Amino acid sequence: MSAQIYFARYGSTLSDRLFDHYLALIPAGFRSSILRYKRLEDRVATLFGKLLLMRALQDHYTDNGVDKFYSLQLSDFGKPFLEEGPEFNISHSENIVVLAVTSNQPIGIDIEKIRSIDISDFTKELPEVAALIEHHEVDQANHLFFDCWTKKEAVLKCSGKGLLVPLKQVILNDDNAIFESKQWFIKKLLIDESYCCHVATHKPLKQCTVECVELMNGF
Repeated sequence: MSAQIYFARYGSTLSDRLFDHYLALIPAGFRSSILRYKRLEDRVATLFGKLLLMRALQDHYTDNGVDKFYSLQLSDFGKPFLEEGPEFNISHSENIVVLAVTSNQPIGIDIEKIRSIDISDFTKELPEVAALIEHHEVDQANHLFFDCWTKKEAVLKCSGKGLLVPLKQVILNDDNAIFESKQWFIKKLLIDESYCCHVATHKPLKQCTVECVELMNGF
C-alpha cells in the first residue's frame, strides 16, 4: 500500500485578491463551510486543504482531475469523500495543512503543533499520558503527548468517525493500534520538527511520499 502526502504552510498574510481567486475554485457547496469560520487563519487552512486535494487529483487524473474534485460529497459523519476514490484525509494546525491520499484504502492523518500544555487535564481522555509528567522533562513530555494524540486522532479519522468517538477507545501499541476490535497501522511523518504528524491505515504503508505545495503566492 502506498500514500501521497501533500502539505502547505498558510497564514493571515494571504491577500484578499488571492483568497477570492482560490475560493472561486471551490465547489459552491463547500464555500459556505469555509466562510463560516470567523478567523481568517481558519478560513485559509480549510481553503488550502481543498486546494491540496485539487492538486492531488490533477496529479493523478490529468484529464479529469478537476471534474473529480467537483464531485466531492459529505458522509453522514461530515467527512468529505469522492464516490469512486481516491481515499483522502485532511488536517491542519497552527500554520500547516496536510493531505493524505491513497488509491483505494481508507487513510487518516492528524497534525498538531507541539506546545506547552497541562497534561494532567487530559489523563481521563488519554490515560496512557498520566506518567509522562513524572518520567520526562517538560519539553519531551509535551512532544510525547502530541505523539499519542495525533496517533489516536489519525486512527479515528481513518475509521471515518473522527471526534465522535472518545480517544481512550483507541489502544496504542507502538506503531499499531486496536480500535473496534480491528488492527490499525500508524506511521510518523516528519513534516516539521515543531509538529507531530501521523497517518493511520488498515494495511502497512510500504511507500509514502511527501510533497510541499506553495500556495501563499499563487497556485
